[in-house]
Amino acid sequence: MTIRRTLLIAFLSLTLVSVTVLTALAFFQARLALKQEITRHLSGQASALMDQIDRLMYERLVNIHTWSHLEIMQEIRVRDVDKRLSRFLQDMKTHYGIYERLYATDQNGVVVASTSPDLVGLTVPAAASLTVALPDGVVFLQPLDLVNLHDQTPTTLPIRAPVDNAFGAGELGNLHVHYDWQNLLQLLDRLAEAGGNDARRMIMLLNQDGQIIAASADLRRQGLLGRRLAPQWLPSAATDDSVNDDPDGVLNVGPVLIGHAKSSDYHSLQNLGWSLLVAEPVASAFQPIERMKLAFFLLLVVTGIVAVTLAQGVSGFIAKPIVQLTQFTRRFMRFQSIADAPEASVVPRGHGELGELTSAFVQMIEALEQSRQNLVRAAKLATVGELAAIMAHEVRTPLGILRSSAQMLKREPQLSAEGREMLDFIVSESDRLNQLVSTLLDAARPRAPQFRDHSLHAVIKRAVDLLGHQAQKKNIRLASELQAADSHLSCDDEQILQVLLNLVLNAIQHTPDHGTVRVSCSDDTQALLIDVDDNGPGVPIDQRPQIFDPFFTRREGGIGLGLAVVQQIVAVHQGRISIEDSPLGGARFHLWLPRAPGNGGNSTV
Repeated sequence: MTIRRTLLIAFLSLTLVSVTVLTALAFFQARLALKQEITRHLSGQASALMDQIDRLMYERLVNIHTWSHLEIMQEIRVRDVDKRLSRFLQDMKTHYGIYERLYATDQNGVVVASTSPDLVGLTVPAAASLTVALPDGVVFLQPLDLVNLHDQTPTTLPIRAPVDNAFGAGELGNLHVHYDWQNLLQLLDRLAEAGGNDARRMIMLLNQDGQIIAASADLRRQGLLGRRLAPQWLPSAATDDSVNDDPDGVLNVGPVLIGHAKSSDYHSLQNLGWSLLVAEPVASAFQPIERMKLAFFLLLVVTGIVAVTLAQGVSGFIAKPIVQLTQFTRRFMRFQSIADAPEASVVPRGHGELGELTSAFVQMIEALEQSRQNLVRAAKLATVGELAAIMAHEVRTPLGILRSSAQMLKREPQLSAEGREMLDFIVSESDRLNQLVSTLLDAARPRAPQFRDHSLHAVIKRAVDLLGHQAQKKNIRLASELQAADSHLSCDDEQILQVLLNLVLNAIQHTPDHGTVRVSCSDDTQALLIDVDDNGPGVPIDQRPQIFDPFFTRREGGIGLGLAVVQQIVAVHQGRISIEDSPLGGARFHLWLPRAPGNGGNSTV
């Protein structure tokens, strides 16, 4: 697996995992907040509606209790012979419009007055009742009257209030009022419909036994009126979770959010014991969060696309210098040389730690290549040394004898002119061979330099003067431009002179007649710079790496040791020498010589 792919996977994993975790946390936090808000709202609605029911029931019960203590109720003693009580009951029914029927019974339960004449004379059977305490008396609630068993729609809530005997002890009878239960059911329906179709609410009113005595329209249509709920639905079993999974399928809508409220002691109204339950299906309650889930998913997709795009760019940016470094290393391993490798000029670049690693690696490669070149050059110089040793012992002595013999023969008076000419040839060739041997010895065992302070301008003038005659032979203009502000440096002037003589003579030899050779000198704070320019054919780029190798020559009759000696001397002086194109059109040899070798100089060529 490539480093780019590894980085890409790492970036994507980090980004997507982080975004997914954050999105999931945001979603669940939003869901929890919405759940808490809906539950709080449901509980608030339940409490408000329960307060309305408490107030409504209190008013009804107080009305009935008050009526039972009116003087008109004493008509029960005479069995309402003049129908005054019946007319009063009819007026109350008409005035309030919320009572289905009203009637009064005597102590035996016989109806003596009623809003419905057909009830007069009938006996009302005794029924179980709930005693409700009021501030100044009690009333009794009887079970709901379910007149339609098919849809179990309750029509009236029977309420009974005792009628005291104003003229003696005990009770005359009871006042019975049937409260129209539809009035309360409509109140529940209005709240259930207040949220619209998006917030489907279900409302149930429970008595003290957990029986549903009133419900919103949807629940009434399901026939839930009169059903006794399990304890988990009751307010006493409510938990902080406020979610009822409805395992028995009471509501047939799955899990629901629940808001509870209990009947309070409104104006000291006691023992009513009712409770209200407002429910909303989780599916409809969480519709906004489900839409938010889709938005979160789309956000995650968009984030993933952006992350892929950015990760590709970032991973490519980071991996690019490493890839380049790898390719650079492979080229070097294949060609064993930076210069010989194709695209050698493409040096990897990077930033930060990668940049430092790349720079260090390239420097190491360049140092290895330079070390290899130095080893090759050292091996060649070792060969020169062996050859020089052989020449010194095996050639120089016979040459000396041959030259001495030729000089002695030239002293013979009978020697002909032709013979003298041949002896001159022998002497000159002996001198040339002796010079070759000396050159080999200089290349093999250069003497140690003797550093002293010298003027480089003076050394250059001396070299130009010595080679002036050679330049005149080819009508070559030999010029010098000495521009160094301070031309002094620590060097061996004889060796530097030898360097200049080799370079200038090499330029003269390769420059055509009527050409130009120029020697210039400049300086900076740490070194002196020398340029030897000519307008000859120059040095091809492919030959420049070998130009300083021993025995490499481009001139017929040359032995290829001059520039090798030059490089050795420059290296001993901790300088640098390089070859490049000259502004004159030929070659330029550029020298960099430190003013004080050993104080930060660099001998790398």
